[in-house]
Amino acid sequence: MNCLIVIAIIIITNRCDAYKNNEIKNDLRKIDLDLLKNVKENNVQIDTIEVTPEFEYKELFKRFARNQTHSRVKRIAKEVEETTNLTEECVGAPEFCNLSREEYVTMLNEYVYPHTYEWVLIATHTAVFVIGLVGNALVCVAVYRNHSMRTVTNYFLVNLAVADFMVILFCLPATVLWDVTETWFLGAALCKILLYFQSVSVTVSVLTLTFISFDRWYAICFPLKFKSTISRAKTAILLIWTISLTFNAPELVVLTTVKLVPLRFELEYLVQCTATWSYTSDLVWHITKVVFIYTIPLLLMTVAYHQIVRVLWSSDKIPGQAETMKLASAEQSQLRSRRKAAKMLVAVVVMFAVCYFPVHLLSVLRYLPDIKQNDVLTCLALLSHVLCYANSAINPLIYNFMSGKPFKTLVVIYVDS
Repeated sequence: MNCLIVIAIIIITNRCDAYKNNEIKNDLRKIDLDLLKNVKENNVQIDTIEVTPEFEYKELFKRFARNQTHSRVKRIAKEVEETTNLTEECVGAPEFCNLSREEYVTMLNEYVYPHTYEWVLIATHTAVFVIGLVGNALVCVAVYRNHSMRTVTNYFLVNLAVADFMVILFCLPATVLWDVTETWFLGAALCKILLYFQSVSVTVSVLTLTFISFDRWYAICFPLKFKSTISRAKTAILLIWTISLTFNAPELVVLTTVKLVPLRFELEYLVQCTATWSYTSDLVWHITKVVFIYTIPLLLMTVAYHQIVRVLWSSDKIPGQAETMKLASAEQSQLRSRRKAAKMLVAVVVMFAVCYFPVHLLSVLRYLPDIKQNDVLTCLALLSHVLCYANSAINPLIYNFMSGKPFKTLVVIYVDS
């Protein structure tokens, strides 16, 4: 009788275990389906070491998490990763979270691809690039080939042409690519070098124009004391480059590449070349540049050329020379030549002031609290960049049309060489 009871207990126990195991399998299958569905729909992150907190209430899942079910969680996570290309964490706008990597890259490529107005911008910069390179190169060749053109003023103009040539050659293409794609693709090193050199070139340009105005003012208003020589001009040019390189040195330290817009994948899109110092320091730096590299030099040049114009147009004789009948004709020719040169230099200064006013204005306005980034400011910023490079390209045209015969023959000189 006892044996029968024991046998009956064993049979009942086995039946219960079979029933329990079958129930466990059904529950595990249901949990697997629920887990996969939850991951796909809600981007739930699966940790293969710890059970996801969302499932802690399932006693069955906790019981078998470290043995039977652990391998299933790994399999489900791998399957979700391969089939849906989900990342561990969705970054950026929610509407892009379900895109695969290929779809995400395609979307970004469409975003950075030039629009119609940007193609116009590219065409404009291309024209500026060609005219600027050819024009500034011809200015240097003309002065080099023609010994009669090696004057103090022309040495300064060659220095200006060299700075314009280099900034157009090295900085213009990178700026166009940056403006159109809203991405700095050239890395941190070129971020520092190109933007630093662009600032140096602008400083060289404004200091060169300032030295020219001072040289002409001294020669015309104080002719008896004037002793300008080629060696002094070369010394002044060396001083100009030294000041420019030193003044803009902070940009070499603070400029770097920063990804301001978070992306889902490790992609080199929407990276910006910007300064890493504080908001206040950046504002102070731009105000300093506006004051010392734009406002003060323009005021000095305005005063100098005002006095030059007053002296040259106030009488019909050259300052510092006595008017005689024998030399009257030569004096009049020399006076006309000086007036023409003064007009040309004033035109160069005016173009510089006009072309660089928008970029300096925007560099300060963007820090005002009431000014927010919009399409109008974006268009103005693009236009200001065009004007800066156009100034470097237009100077040779001014020399050609306003300086007289020597510069007008520079193309012939170049071709004959």
